Amino acid sequence: MGLAVGIDLGTTNSAIARLDENGKPSLIPNKEGSVITPSVICFRDGEILVGEVAKEMQALGDWPIAAFFKRQMGDDLFLFNVDDKDYSATELSTIILRKLKEDAEAHLNETITHAVITVPAYFRDIERKATIAAGEAAGLTVLQVINEPTAASVAYGVSYEGR
Repeated sequence: MGLAVGIDLGTTNSAIARLDENGKPSLIPNKEGSVITPSVICFRDGEILVGEVAKEMQALGDWPIAAFFKRQMGDDLFLFNVDDKDYSATELSTIILRKLKEDAEAHLNETITHAVITVPAYFRDIERKATIAAGEAAGLTVLQVINEPTAASVAYGVSYEGR
């Protein structure tokens, strides 16, 4: 098994982390040097831009921009059309996850194969399955999908250690 990571696939921003040599969660910076990646995708002249650069393009409002699509996970009626190609929320999430994975692999110089992905507590089975499908399409074996509040309590327990 390659490296396993934790991913917060967020509506507005996303992040990826691993356990460091001391067993503590450590955020992994993206290629721009930030540990937070905006969950924004810009389709520009046949190119797909993801993250901060896409967010900057969003502010200009000149290009097709996909954002806030996580809320549509598992909704077969949601399609984002660009250049006569339809993207589902799952496919858009795959693009975000792929960027997180590729940037983290470049930073760590390691192959990431497995992930635990957090989702909102209100996500039902259909949204969870769509999240797993997005992770798999991004080249990850999804070990588990965890509610965000559960992940927060686990992180608290790891750092608190019963003190």
